[in-house]
Amino acid sequence: MTREPESRPAAETPALELFYAPRSVAVVGAHDTRGGLSQFTNGALQLCRRTGGVFYPVNPKLAAVYGVPCIASVAELPESVDVLCIFTGNAIGILEEAAAAGRTARFVMVFANGFSELQTADGVAKEERLLAAVRAVGGRLIGPNTNLNAWDPRMELPGRKIAVVAQSGSQGRPVVEAQSVGVGISYWAPTGNEADLESADFIEFFVADPATAVVCGYIEGFTSGQRLREAAASAIEHRTPLAVVKVGRSSAGAVMARSHTGHLAGSDEVYDAFFEQYGVIRVDDIDELTEVGVALARCPVPAADGVAVMSASGGTAAHVADLTADAGLPIPTLLPETRAALREFIPAEFRIDNPVDNGGPSMFTGAGPRMWEIVLGDPQIGVLLCPVPASTPRLTRAVVDAILTVAPTATKPILPIWLGPYDRSDGYDDLWAAGLPVFRNVRGAVLAARALLGHPSRNAAVQETAKLARALPPIPREVVAGETLQESAATRWLQARGFTFAENADASTADEAVQAAERIGYPVVVKGTGVAHKSEAGLVATRLVGPEQVRAAAEGMLARGAHGLLVARHETGGVELLVGLSTDPVLGPVVVVGAGGVTAEAVRDVARSVLPLTADRVETMLSRLRIAPLLDGWRGGAPVDREALIDTVLALGALAESGEVVELDINPLLVRPDGVVGLDALVRLAAAGAGRG
Repeated sequence: MTREPESRPAAETPALELFYAPRSVAVVGAHDTRGGLSQFTNGALQLCRRTGGVFYPVNPKLAAVYGVPCIASVAELPESVDVLCIFTGNAIGILEEAAAAGRTARFVMVFANGFSELQTADGVAKEERLLAAVRAVGGRLIGPNTNLNAWDPRMELPGRKIAVVAQSGSQGRPVVEAQSVGVGISYWAPTGNEADLESADFIEFFVADPATAVVCGYIEGFTSGQRLREAAASAIEHRTPLAVVKVGRSSAGAVMARSHTGHLAGSDEVYDAFFEQYGVIRVDDIDELTEVGVALARCPVPAADGVAVMSASGGTAAHVADLTADAGLPIPTLLPETRAALREFIPAEFRIDNPVDNGGPSMFTGAGPRMWEIVLGDPQIGVLLCPVPASTPRLTRAVVDAILTVAPTATKPILPIWLGPYDRSDGYDDLWAAGLPVFRNVRGAVLAARALLGHPSRNAAVQETAKLARALPPIPREVVAGETLQESAATRWLQARGFTFAENADASTADEAVQAAERIGYPVVVKGTGVAHKSEAGLVATRLVGPEQVRAAAEGMLARGAHGLLVARHETGGVELLVGLSTDPVLGPVVVVGAGGVTAEAVRDVARSVLPLTADRVETMLSRLRIAPLLDGWRGGAPVDREALIDTVLALGALAESGEVVELDINPLLVRPDGVVGLDALVRLAAAGAGRG
């Protein structure tokens, strides 16, 4: 997905309920014998029969389709329709014909390809003409380059359901196949090129549906960061999780490449930050997406943060515990009373503190259900992972029976992991039939546990994010850069906004540099200005302690091409960080914090955040850095002034909200026990008059 949001005409928020339950549908190119066309035509017909809508097949070459008389052209439709589906290639001409005849459509679905997905100027221009033609009939466009999978009949199944959004129809189908194991699908949206309606529009509609427990998405790219932010906030507010596979990598653009911050912003890493801040669960493949979706649809929301592992094999227990810990999930030691109760059934040679190794033989005593109840009863435990040794039939049956006995009354998620044969051995279908999610590998179960523990209904951080996001200014439609302020001007600009920098002064000559150094006090730093990468060009001299050294350094820099000079107090001590802002072309302002100095881009020890930025989020960013131990005091050193550092990063967040800055870089920011001080800066202002929204 490469379309820019500014190329899409604005339109009112769609009433998507009319797309999924239309009162009238016209299908241009309707057919009852031609492969996929007949399938989609029949899908439209069956939808109309289910909802009581009127079905109009449009095909001048056929007398009837599925027994319904055909209409020769859209101009001959007896009425305007809620949905107009176009399966033929001349979509623009058909829409122009409908407009000329005064026919309108609330939604237009275009099957054909050959538009912006070609990534050619002609393809993009053709798509823009198509969208204009859709607007002329008063409609919203779904696609092009999509299909009518959205209207596939759904199995009537109990329980809450999964909604599916996929920019590729084939990538959505494996999730929809969850119906085969008894998990219902509430909605399906194959969105294609998203020339108009986009994934976020469907997500916002789906999360408000009480029957939908989770929205699962296969996403190649988002068109509008603003709509994505609104949809993610809606999901949090409705307590409906989002799980996505996000593929594709996009460049932050050459316009953002002048500072360390711009180089380090990293578009895909920015998506990771967005997903984390807004509670979106990112997984890597479709199987994981399906398994996470099933767990969120079938399991209760955990009441506690801890994960327990209950296994009939010590080796399996250790493996599952390792992967759980690697995912950052807590595995608390079970309470003494929990361990004492377990010890009544499990011999002393087996570990019971968590993970719990019941040793296998204890399962044959009939104590299995009681052991599961004991672990679930520990108030620290929110999720129970249950490896099932499916290659050992008798033990498999005992473990399955224990789970089946406890599951009907359990108020905490139980996640069985089927470890063994790929056939549906004894007990596998029983677990599904009991309403449980069943996993075929440990990784999927751990991802599901993480998703359950991060559920928006129990995640105060994402709830606060959604609240703050609603008050943010809109994400700019495009990045418009204006004046670039180099170090001296950037420092003054930032100081006027409350940022602290080393005392400094401009100079044009060596004599002026010496005078400035005398006023500031030695030692000083002298830098040549007007040249990029000053250190590499030999335009930085530090620890200068007298007029002779200052004069020699200044004269040398001017001789090597420096446009001017900056003299600053030489500050020492503390930890060098980089802090700054960049602008992602979709997600907008990005705050970056990382290891600073001349090696910042080589080291790439950075953490990122989108808006809104909170003190807790800044703390999280700092804790993710590899150099985080240095901030806390290393080998007897004093810890840095964390409060001053957090305040500085929050001030960057406020600048990001203001829209004044396209890119900003303070590197290094010296963080010391007594505060912070900037030593170098670059600011790229937004162009005058650059709008938001």
